[in-house]
Amino acid sequence: MQIVVNEIVTNYQIIESESSKEPLLILHGWQRDLSEWVPVAERLSDQYKVILLDLPGFGGTNKAEADFDTYDYANFCEEFLKKLKVEKCAVLGHSFGGRIGIVLAAKTNLVSKLILVDSAGLREKESPLTKIKRAMFKLIFKILPKPISIRVKNLLGSEDYKTSGSLRNTFVKVVNQDLSSLLSEIKAETLIVWGSEDPVLSVSQTKILKKSIPKSKVRIVWSASHSPHIEKPESFFETISQFLM
Repeated sequence: MQIVVNEIVTNYQIIESESSKEPLLILHGWQRDLSEWVPVAERLSDQYKVILLDLPGFGGTNKAEADFDTYDYANFCEEFLKKLKVEKCAVLGHSFGGRIGIVLAAKTNLVSKLILVDSAGLREKESPLTKIKRAMFKLIFKILPKPISIRVKNLLGSEDYKTSGSLRNTFVKVVNQDLSSLLSEIKAETLIVWGSEDPVLSVSQTKILKKSIPKSKVRIVWSASHSPHIEKPESFFETISQFLM
């Protein structure tokens, strides 16, 4: 299905049954789309009206004209829910989608329950060596001619940075936002789910999230990495269903 939200042609899917009650919004990760969450949505549809959304620039949703940051994505989701006449819902956010979930839960009254799956949003403390390297790179980029500087950034950047294409400026904005100051503002009951072997976002971040979000608990999906809903679907579903139902 498609709808226009803030002049952006937006792709979404609703999976529900006759017994579905409360809405559940699922927000996918960076460079992903709603399709990977269909199996989870189908299993939850007896209890929830599951709303799967392609975020701007991904899947079937057009890219915004401006370069979004996390708050822009959250505002977009808020307007999307208004279009669907959803006043309150549970929210599940994976990785990049977790960033948006944090903002929605902290800054709006929309979120009844929050599930953060291997969520981004916290800036890990850098070692002294990492700080020195970062300062050196910034200096080098200032000295180098712009064409060479761009090539070096493309060579040294993360895989997501390298493959972001027209969303590169958006990616830079998003990853440079530390949302840790918002965590204490989250009033919704929160489940923090993490793959024990996540190589992208350290499982140690669950301690910070648990300590900072008032009504939160942590569940680890063992032997899973950054996408436990794909790698260990049964364990993942059991974990979230106990929280949601």
